[in-house]
Amino acid sequence: MAYSYLRLSPNGDIVFHMETTGGAINAAARKIKLELIDQNISRNALANRAGIASTSFTRKLEHPEQFTLKDLGNIAQALEIELKDLFRDAA
Repeated sequence: MAYSYLRLSPNGDIVFHMETTGGAINAAARKIKLELIDQNISRNALANRAGIASTSFTRKLEHPEQFTLKDLGNIAQALEIELKDLFRDAA
């Protein structure tokens, strides 16, 4: 299964992005992206709240295998959700 979305690149282009699902870390990244939308929080704001440099956060969000457990714990705390909630749909 795959999902896709449009995003704005740093130079202002609209970019089509597609990701395949699978694995707990991908589920966590998906949940983070959904929480950003649901809570109306920017990536930079969440990165600051979680104590992660915004450039590192953006890179890790696109390559979630680079997240550490500490990163994910800090992100969950910044989102005011439980760490386990990031992995809820990982089946």
